[in-house]
Amino acid sequence: MSQQNKQKDEEVDLGNLFKVIGKGFENLFKAIGRFFMGIFNILILALVFIRNNAIKLGVSILLGAIVGLVLDFTKPKQFSSAMIVEPNFKSAQQLYKNVEFYHELVRQKDSILLADAMGISVSEATKLKGFYIEPIKNENEKYEFFDKFIDELDTATVSRIEMVDFKKGFKDYDYKYHQIRVKSLSNSIFEKLSEPIINSVESNPYFRNQKKINDQNLLQNENVLLKSLSEVDTLRNIYNEVLITEAKKSETGTNITLAQGAKKTNELELFDESLALNKDLISNNKAKAETTDILNVVSTFSKVGLKESSIFKKYTFLLGLGFGLLMLLFILFRQLNRYLKNYKNI
Repeated sequence: MSQQNKQKDEEVDLGNLFKVIGKGFENLFKAIGRFFMGIFNILILALVFIRNNAIKLGVSILLGAIVGLVLDFTKPKQFSSAMIVEPNFKSAQQLYKNVEFYHELVRQKDSILLADAMGISVSEATKLKGFYIEPIKNENEKYEFFDKFIDELDTATVSRIEMVDFKKGFKDYDYKYHQIRVKSLSNSIFEKLSEPIINSVESNPYFRNQKKINDQNLLQNENVLLKSLSEVDTLRNIYNEVLITEAKKSETGTNITLAQGAKKTNELELFDESLALNKDLISNNKAKAETTDILNVVSTFSKVGLKESSIFKKYTFLLGLGFGLLMLLFILFRQLNRYLKNYKNI
């Protein structure tokens, strides 16, 4: 009898549990339904508001677009051009500072000092409207730099460094390539700006000294590699001659000794060493090519700049949007004021 009562109690408990779970799901679905209904109601109210005020909003946007269109036709045309560079010897930071300095001269309208820095006339300097620089970001470069970084550290130090922390410390200066963009009212001035910008970094005594030391180290390394390669080739020739001599002896009936196997092994090791030295020599030549200049110019400024034609920068778009937003705020404030007056009278 007690066993039957126990089973009934368990069935009642399970039934209550399922009811609670079912109630929970029901409340959840109702909450989701109320959420979407709330969004739908807000959307409907917004559409009703726009329908009731469509004429006012449309006229204000049209008026702003007309004023902007007039300004777009009357303002001077602006052109831009870009140069991509690859800084060496950690000269990127100096390059950024120089470009920011040129932009500050433009902002302060100091055409005389800007003309002197760029090696152009004052009238040409007055047409310059901005200097900008930014890195060409490539996430793979962060992983490459991280691999090189940990290769130079001991195991104990590497275990305390996380990739996430390394990426946080990765600055814009650390990227390999950087883009310098110039804006101007003149369409033919950009070609004159490449050399002054590059010379502003390459004339720095610190970087010139770094390049000199680097050139000496690469040249010395090249001489060591060539000498080592020559010595390895000489040893290989000697081993080959020995093997040929031993082979001739075997043809005349002389037994081949175990030393021949050792000579063959040594010759293969010398061959591998020769390949390794050649790879090192290729890497050294590549490093020489990459560090020929303090600033490697990947692509220079074009002879003719591109016309600034982005719709988001045109007064037609900006004033049309601005006038529309002002009218929207005006309508909302009027309705808020009317609501507050009615609320006061309640």
